[in-house]
Amino acid sequence: MPDATPSPADAPRRWPRARSLFLFWTVVGLFFGARPYINHFFFGIPKVTSPRSFVGNLADAYYWALLCLPIFWLGLRFRFTRRKWPLSVAVHVPAALAVGLSSVVFNWKLGGVLWPENPAPFFEYFRSFYFDIQWYVAIVGAAYAFDYYRRFRDREVHAARMDERLAEARLEALKMQIQPHFLFNTLHTISELVHEDPDAAERMIARLGDLLRLTVDNAQTHEVTLAQEMEFLEAYLEIQRTRFHDRLEVMVNVEPETRDAMVPNLVLQPLVENAIRHGTASLGGTGVILVKTVRENGRLRMEVHDNGRGPQTDARPRQRQGVGVRNTRARLEQMYGPEARLELTHCPIGGTVAAVEIPFRRAAVPAPQRAAHPVEVAA
Repeated sequence: MPDATPSPADAPRRWPRARSLFLFWTVVGLFFGARPYINHFFFGIPKVTSPRSFVGNLADAYYWALLCLPIFWLGLRFRFTRRKWPLSVAVHVPAALAVGLSSVVFNWKLGGVLWPENPAPFFEYFRSFYFDIQWYVAIVGAAYAFDYYRRFRDREVHAARMDERLAEARLEALKMQIQPHFLFNTLHTISELVHEDPDAAERMIARLGDLLRLTVDNAQTHEVTLAQEMEFLEAYLEIQRTRFHDRLEVMVNVEPETRDAMVPNLVLQPLVENAIRHGTASLGGTGVILVKTVRENGRLRMEVHDNGRGPQTDARPRQRQGVGVRNTRARLEQMYGPEARLELTHCPIGGTVAAVEIPFRRAAVPAPQRAAHPVEVAA
């Protein structure tokens, strides 16, 4: 074990609490005070004690409670490490002898107070000297055990914090990967319209500015309210409506009680983008996107429907899992573990349903109330 001498500032917090010490030494004093009674009842040994024995043993125990603190400090300060063991021996041996001798003197004086009519000679108390040395060694061993436990606990806490920071970094990396992906696609769309429809391109640039503002506002957070997420999604859908004109129809059905739910930032936009890009964009007619949220059994379910061709083969769903869907799934796993789920399935009436389920958790500050729009249709 590496030598890690504690600093004076760290030493007090490493000591056991005074209340625990008091209780421990009280139990020790009561145990030794009751030992003659135990021997009498269970082994038939004649009882040769009196209530004063309890007083004497308790006083001796509390004396050791006071000695325990400097011994504990010496145990932490002078450890038997490879480099410093000679110094530790030079400190602990005389300290143990001094403590043992002081205990003998204390008990001799205490005996003279408790039994003044028949005081025992001083040398009789030396019988406990070896026992007192054992107490010293035991307290130093307890200091070692306490220090080992503290180091083990500190390593556990440090490892947990490192895991938390690593998970946070991964989450941030995934989110940062989504944002450039979204911006590149949007800029590509705008570039296609610059010459074909300058007015539409201008409107898209304006909406892109709104999106960037919302992105910056929520850049430092991984969770937002569903209302905030829908605000961002509506700005994104405006761009897509401008791009596809009457070839895109969007319906939004958000249960009012889900507006305050906390959801991952940018959780819906990649799914809608995926539905448009891989579902409705290749259709000859009008593409339909339905965004729906509902609270079910303590969970929040968010669905994105499209009327595209849907997954035709087993391999098709994998083809539809672009960067946005893959990162969304990874972010859900990072944030919620097995409590979250993202599935791409067949829609009963055709197309694909991308469904996200996460635990329902209401925001501490409710989202601002807005005019409800259970169904929005844009052409």
